Amino acid sequence: MMKKVAIIFCFAVSVWAQNDPILKASTMNTGYIPSGFDSNDHVQMVVEGVYRDTCSRSAGTRVNVNPGAKTISITAYEYRYSGPCLDVTVPHDEVVNFGIIPPGNYQVVQGNGRALGRLNVNVARTNTPDDYLYAPVSQAYVKNVGGKLALTLSGVFTNSCMSVKRVVSNVNENVVTIQPIAELLPTYTNCIHGSFPFEYSTYIPMGRAGRYLLHVRSLNGKSVNTLFDWQFASR
Repeated sequence: MMKKVAIIFCFAVSVWAQNDPILKASTMNTGYIPSGFDSNDHVQMVVEGVYRDTCSRSAGTRVNVNPGAKTISITAYEYRYSGPCLDVTVPHDEVVNFGIIPPGNYQVVQGNGRALGRLNVNVARTNTPDDYLYAPVSQAYVKNVGGKLALTLSGVFTNSCMSVKRVVSNVNENVVTIQPIAELLPTYTNCIHGSFPFEYSTYIPMGRAGRYLLHVRSLNGKSVNTLFDWQFASR
């Protein structure tokens, strides 16, 4: 009886081992690098790729920052399952966090040496976490309105005297960077703490059609990242 149980156990372990996914490096097709980072910012970017079928799942990324050589190496990994696999390509993307890094102009490459772009980190001008007081944005989306890119930001203030003062936008090759600058209103003596939802809408001037990252800065070093396709030139 014990011999039969041992055989069954060994068979089960063997089957489990065969079905265990394999960890392997994957290739990313595109890098999206936001602009405007300082040496006191939590620096990040987004990478995007395509799995050849339904048997791959993301296993995260590994990052190596070399301030002396001004290079950043990113290796993306995937779990590869044995299947059965559907013959359907699966787009995927990852937010890659670098943390706080020294100022400089960095060459960003994959682990296999393929270039993803350049990242510029400026010298911080203040001792505060950010140059501006950012609104606590938790959601951001864009849509085409009459050939113009309409942007809507939303979130929750924790002080009744806070509001969105203005939105600064910068559009580079494939990234739309948004800085939602907040302010504390002059009537601060009558402020109360609590939850105060807000929504702010504006239009962003766009150039060529293409695929873009919408990168929105938020309070406490956070950000909202969304990929979108733009088919029209703003008029």
